[in-house]
Amino acid sequence: MTLWRAFSETVGAALRDRGLVILFVAAVPVYSIFYPLAYETQAVRATPLVVVDLDASPMSREIVSRLSTVAAIRERGSAASVHEARDALAAGEVAGIVVVPPDFSRDAMRGSPTAVTVFGTGSYPVQDSAVLGSVGAVVQGVAGEISGARLARQGAPAAALLQSSHAGPAFISQPLFNLTRGYGGYVVAAVGILIVQQVMLMAIASLVGTWLEGRTGPLFGPLANGTRALAGTLAGFALFVFLALLYFIGFAFWAQDVPRGGNLAGAIAFAALSALTIASLGIALGAWFADRERALQVLLATSVPFLFMGGIVFPREAMPEPINALAMLIPTTPGIFGFVKLNQMGATWSEIRPEFLNMAALLLLYASAAWWAVTARRGEASGR
Repeated sequence: MTLWRAFSETVGAALRDRGLVILFVAAVPVYSIFYPLAYETQAVRATPLVVVDLDASPMSREIVSRLSTVAAIRERGSAASVHEARDALAAGEVAGIVVVPPDFSRDAMRGSPTAVTVFGTGSYPVQDSAVLGSVGAVVQGVAGEISGARLARQGAPAAALLQSSHAGPAFISQPLFNLTRGYGGYVVAAVGILIVQQVMLMAIASLVGTWLEGRTGPLFGPLANGTRALAGTLAGFALFVFLALLYFIGFAFWAQDVPRGGNLAGAIAFAALSALTIASLGIALGAWFADRERALQVLLATSVPFLFMGGIVFPREAMPEPINALAMLIPTTPGIFGFVKLNQMGATWSEIRPEFLNMAALLLLYASAAWWAVTARRGEASGR
């Protein structure tokens, strides 16, 4: 079988399979429409908090009053103790706790060190960051007013009062690509790559399993032989993955106004490498599972673990080394960071060298695994 015939038969089989054509053609566009809807508002709003005011002073009551006016916060009342508030946090009734310590007003008036403590669940980094920043701004504003009033009572000159209001080094926070600091810009740019991988792995592995069950197709049919059939099949499957990646980093990100286009040419080239890697893995898994339904069942359960292992929602530095090593075997681990750097942050090829080398190594690994698995299955069939 020639490479071109294997390629054309693969594309045709994918489009003719009524059960899988949805995955090959329609699933990624559907996901790209419905998944980002949950993050459409972008900014964090109305996060429920409970306040533990252990100071009960005019200053602490002013802090509580101002917190209720912040868009990112929805005050859910007060608690008598930290233990009571912690129970509400554990039960999911609130998303954070603000604790004003005893003698906060007195210490602030004297200029003694003191602090308002904010607790969160840690489950939603963007939400926790927004709440922490909002509470910090309110506390800093109230404390600055009190400090200025104290200096005025002491007879400080106007220059000293002005200097006090601008005390401390300037802090400028400039996000690299998520300019809105919202959920959508942070999550969709990363998870979109995982969506493409998971959908295409299920489609490819299921179709290869179908061919293996019926001893048909360019890999297991009567004309299947040599590496040209495998190369043509790999190219056919990679075409679907490549187009799905281009759809996400091009049209979907443009339609949803996700930051994009930093290094579009680099992102397209990296998409081609990623497509070959994902297609190789899909063929290897399909030949290994040797069953259409099993591929769907197994791969459906891997999406969430792959997301966490990729280092997007949980930092890789905090993961055990064995988990990090295992994560390097998943195409989305270098894929997500490579695409974000290229497409969102405008990185050069030298700046994504680790991701490129990781993806290239995975291509060699999974192409070899696909060749071995297909060859072994062909041998089983000829021995029967």
